[in-house]
Amino acid sequence: MRKKNWVKYGIGIFFAGAAMIALMGLATMWLWNWLVPELFSGSTITFFQAIGLIALGKLLTGFMGMGRHGWGKHSNGWNHKKEMYWKQKMEAKMSSMTEEEREKFKRYYYDRCGWKTKRDEAVEDKTQAQQ
Repeated sequence: MRKKNWVKYGIGIFFAGAAMIALMGLATMWLWNWLVPELFSGSTITFFQAIGLIALGKLLTGFMGMGRHGWGKHSNGWNHKKEMYWKQKMEAKMSSMTEEEREKFKRYYYDRCGWKTKRDEAVEDKTQAQQ
């Protein structure tokens, strides 16, 4: 019984996605054919060219919600809850470490991510001043 529900759900998602792509393609084609020939003396486009424009736009600008920051760093949505979970988990891990272990962990993390700490900048300033 459950397998049939998942099949129906999958088919429904497929058709809803196809309908959304078709509507976006039609809207893009209509807007392009209404504005571009008149404003820029451009040519008109077909439905499939409109779909291609949408795909190109998504490739160039990224897919919303699929990036590292999703809907924004300070949103109250799922991304924010995920960040709070990891923050609490990291604070619990750091609280059980000694000062030396904390410093070693921070050094590893900053080196791996390519970030510089204030201490690194101070060391760089000293070496540049000595030269």
